[in-house]
Amino acid sequence: MRIAIDMDDVIADFSEKDLRTFNKLFNKEVTQEEVGHGYVTQKYPEYEDAMVFIRNNADFFRDMKVMPDAKRVIERLAKKHEIFIVTAAMHFSNSIDGKIDWLKSNFPFIDKRHYVFCGDKSIINTDYLIDDSPKNLSVFSGKGLLFSAYHNLDKDYDYSRVNNWLEVEAYFEEKGLL
Repeated sequence: MRIAIDMDDVIADFSEKDLRTFNKLFNKEVTQEEVGHGYVTQKYPEYEDAMVFIRNNADFFRDMKVMPDAKRVIERLAKKHEIFIVTAAMHFSNSIDGKIDWLKSNFPFIDKRHYVFCGDKSIINTDYLIDDSPKNLSVFSGKGLLFSAYHNLDKDYDYSRVNNWLEVEAYFEEKGLL
């Protein structure tokens, strides 16, 4: 079986890095609770300056935290299935080198030929896609799993939801795929 896995807010904690960077850039102490659903750069008027910084900073993606249990669960999945890391990197085209470095450092067991940088995930032809964006899942032809993230908690979607990597593991175990 082939499983595609999104990067930002699925295996890499983009929201945490976004908030940490925002607070550092603007000398603030905003918490995720204050931000609520969404990204800090969407909520505050400094949004444009922060996004310009992220877009122009190739190192932004190099030191994001790995989501809890992601490495262990993905390594377990990779023993039985083909794993592809699929990221819509075109939003931050400067991010590609940083994302490659991050993947090589944190997920060395995934072949770099299985890194997919795209703008439109409708091209992905795998059995599963684990993604935090309902928009990406809506154009995917296989089975989509919606990975919970701050920006998608505000409403119900028509996808199987997994809240963390332990739930991803349980999902595939229940299906007899692990």
